[in-house]
Amino acid sequence: MWFVTVLGPVPPAHKTQEWMDHATQVLVYRVTYGITDQAVALGVAPDEYVPRRTEWHRELTKDLRRW
Repeated sequence: MWFVTVLGPVPPAHKTQEWMDHATQVLVYRVTYGITDQAVALGVAPDEYVPRRTEWHRELTKDLRRW
């Protein structure tokens, strides 16, 4: 459910590679941090500042706004 909500059901005809890159990054983030939320792609933002995770979450959140 989260995937379709954030990225849509299929890649767009234009910018397909960019879409695939974003989808891959979201999947990697979810696996890396054990995100299991079925509705929210990235889960909740980290409670405390953990440099790599916090910045990655911010970057993905910003990038996903375009889709």
